[in-house]
Amino acid sequence: MIFEQEYIIFEILDVLYIDQSFKKKTDTNRNFDAISFRYEADTVIQNENQQIDFHDNSIGFFPSGVSYTRFSKNDTLIVVHFKAFNYRSNKIEKFLPPEPEKYGKLFKQLLACWKNKDVSYKSDSASILNKIFSEFYRDNMTICDERKILDSVIYIQKNYLKQNFSLHVAASKSFVSEPYFRKLFKKEFGISPKKHVIESRIKYAEALILTNYYTIQEISEMCGYSDYRHFSTEFKKVTGVSPSDYYYNYKENNVSV
Repeated sequence: MIFEQEYIIFEILDVLYIDQSFKKKTDTNRNFDAISFRYEADTVIQNENQQIDFHDNSIGFFPSGVSYTRFSKNDTLIVVHFKAFNYRSNKIEKFLPPEPEKYGKLFKQLLACWKNKDVSYKSDSASILNKIFSEFYRDNMTICDERKILDSVIYIQKNYLKQNFSLHVAASKSFVSEPYFRKLFKKEFGISPKKHVIESRIKYAEALILTNYYTIQEISEMCGYSDYRHFSTEFKKVTGVSPSDYYYNYKENNVSV
């Protein structure tokens, strides 16, 4: 789900306030994503695959290309139209936040910033939406249920991008041997800690490549690799393409949508 993603690269297209009652509206073939916070709502979203009820303080994500019909007795919301460059879904997603007031304030700040059209309103609005995505991740992230290795898992999250990162050091944070740590980690997450680190690094690299701000060499170093060839090999194993081809393949596929 988009609410569980650590890195979202996006471009904001519009921010709107909507207040409607007894409304039926069908959206088809939209070429943009949307995320909304509903302040007051008695709404049903329906398509051939899903039926989701949205009520007060619910948040919805509506991916591009997914058609649906909205049936609203009442619907008061702020919606952000944007393009996500590193996340794709074919389903509408719903999140009920534990602290809705926090999100209600952030969406209002975003709307005000977008409407005021100050000189830097686009970058300021992007900063607020980044904060919203950060809060999504914080509220949906489960660190670890296995208390024996919790300190090690936290260490990995904070240090996996460092070039001197070591699983031996990570295991020592929980005062267990590295083999025992690997066993508990795989039991908890269904993946080895080494593979988890590699996939986390490559996911971050994908996000950096799509910004088009850095060279591939710079990205490899930012993701914990001192050897570019090693980075390129692992990137291709995970994504199926080389780092140099990744951006161009995405751009070509995105244009054809």
